[in-house]
Amino acid sequence: MGNLWLIGMMGSGKSTAGRRVAESSDRPFLDVDHLVEGRAGKSVTEIFRQDGEHAFRRLESAEIRRLAAETAGYGEGTVISTGGGAVLDRDSVVAMRHTGVVLWLDAPASSLAVRVGQERPLLAGLETSASRLAETLDRRRLLYEQAAHYRIDADRPARAVVLDAARYARVPVGGSSEVLIGPGLPARLLPLSEHREKAVVVAQPGAMPVAGEVVDRLRSETEATLVEVPDREEAKTLETLGVLYARLADLNLGRHDTIVGVGGGATTDVAGFAAATWLRGIESVLVPTTLLGAVDASIGGKTGINVLGKNLVGAFWHPSRVVVGTDALAALPEELLREGSAEAVKAGFIADPRLVEIFLEHGLSFPPAEMLTRAVAVKAAVVSGDFRETGNRAILNFGHTIGHAVEVVCGLPHGYAVSVGMVAAAAISADRYGFDRSVVLDALQRLGLPTRVGGTDRDSVLRLVRRDKKRTSAGLRMVLLRRVADPVVESVDDSALDIGLNAVGISG
Repeated sequence: MGNLWLIGMMGSGKSTAGRRVAESSDRPFLDVDHLVEGRAGKSVTEIFRQDGEHAFRRLESAEIRRLAAETAGYGEGTVISTGGGAVLDRDSVVAMRHTGVVLWLDAPASSLAVRVGQERPLLAGLETSASRLAETLDRRRLLYEQAAHYRIDADRPARAVVLDAARYARVPVGGSSEVLIGPGLPARLLPLSEHREKAVVVAQPGAMPVAGEVVDRLRSETEATLVEVPDREEAKTLETLGVLYARLADLNLGRHDTIVGVGGGATTDVAGFAAATWLRGIESVLVPTTLLGAVDASIGGKTGINVLGKNLVGAFWHPSRVVVGTDALAALPEELLREGSAEAVKAGFIADPRLVEIFLEHGLSFPPAEMLTRAVAVKAAVVSGDFRETGNRAILNFGHTIGHAVEVVCGLPHGYAVSVGMVAAAAISADRYGFDRSVVLDALQRLGLPTRVGGTDRDSVLRLVRRDKKRTSAGLRMVLLRRVADPVVESVDDSALDIGLNAVGISG
């Protein structure tokens, strides 16, 4: 799921924190300085004294790029501590950022001086390390800010730094998109761009506290304007889209500018669709504020609005970055957590049994960083291999075929409707493959999600199901399970639909 790269000045505690984070998360730990010493056959101090700093930087950069290449797909990722000057080499920075999350351990020069004393090569011969460290930190500060995804206050006890560092992750989506997961907003919200002049923040009323923080952060990077759209599905209308286009025109938003969507899945959908279609496509960055948006709607490049049916007008358009704030999600009302958990546990059913175990064990009290990283990683892996849903990406629709119809007919929140849809799909899977549907029912009930919708108009549900986007010339296709993490997409007939509808209380 990506490496954890630690950068920062000497004395910031990178090696200590890195080793402890690795131990606590059962991941490998590597120290770039030690690796350089092993290859050179002498200590860092000796390299500096005998060969000079330039020679050391060449060795350091080569080691970082080698590690990035070798660890890019290594299981849960490796924790890697770098030298204080690693950010001086642009290629090293690019390699780190593309293969994991980069954390800057930042502390004032006075604290750094106490920790390092006079035993580091760059300090040799100086009367006071504090003054030299302060000068070096001032020169490098911008480089640290640009290299890091997140800044961590390292002027604290090691235990606090370790607990903080373990809460961050980066999940790549394809070759041009990434999901950053952490307690708050990253050090720089937008990817670096030489040509960007402004950003428009599209947000729903319920997300205004986060949107305000986003706008404040953006104004240190570029000109930023806030545009409000309605809550939930009211945002995904042609009328809302027309108003949004008019504002973009008034603001003269250009091809190199950025739309930032802040809110739940409906808001990130409409913001993404506006970005996909404005000037034939401009950059988007999404900041989901609901669990549903974080694990599903904002990831994968599907954007859309509702015309005649749910998401029947849309476009595939990857955001360059998705920012998921775990602290904000943890503070959500229980109902929003419950709704979003449906899409997260769905990811477990189709690809990650550990996710199912987490929900069965913890219910809504799940560990947020692990759950989010796993759920996001499932969707990212599927999407990366099938961007336009011509093949395996269809497995992400487990529970959605009947779920979308139930959502419209019953007026249920999306996650609740998908929960019902998963029960229906599990029943069909049990009939066709002998799948043990109790695991689906147990997990959904543990989360307090609905599994039946009695009193629903069957004909209305069937009419919408047969209009589903996933139908082909061979008929309606549904995602079924042979076992947990073993999905298959197959055509279903009316008798199979009867089994699914009856299982959720929709009888004729």
